[in-house]
Amino acid sequence: MPKRRVLLVCSEHLFGESVEAVLRAAEDVELVGPWKPGEDVCQRIEESHPNVVVVADEQAQDEAVARLTAEILQHHPELPVIRAKLDENVFRVFSAHTLPARGADLLDLIRSLPSSASP
Repeated sequence: MPKRRVLLVCSEHLFGESVEAVLRAAEDVELVGPWKPGEDVCQRIEESHPNVVVVADEQAQDEAVARLTAEILQHHPELPVIRAKLDENVFRVFSAHTLPARGADLLDLIRSLPSSASP
């Protein structure tokens, strides 16, 4: 089974170190990084060719992390971004997909999305 190249972006705090330890222990993962959020992540993605980016930070809902996620998706739309926050029991997965721009396709896409709103 081929290894998945995972780029880890995190601060050097306990949570980031814990995520790094989990990724390093997985036999089917090749860890790239960890890199700090302030580094030129998009340029380094060009150089390292990861399969996925994991952003692990205590402040994962922080505006800077949101900007970083948007920048990665803008420059690398084929690359999924997983955000993990210390005080949440969920992973947020972001990805960009390009579809033909036809009204019927838009409606089909909307109908295929899981409904999260309560009536």
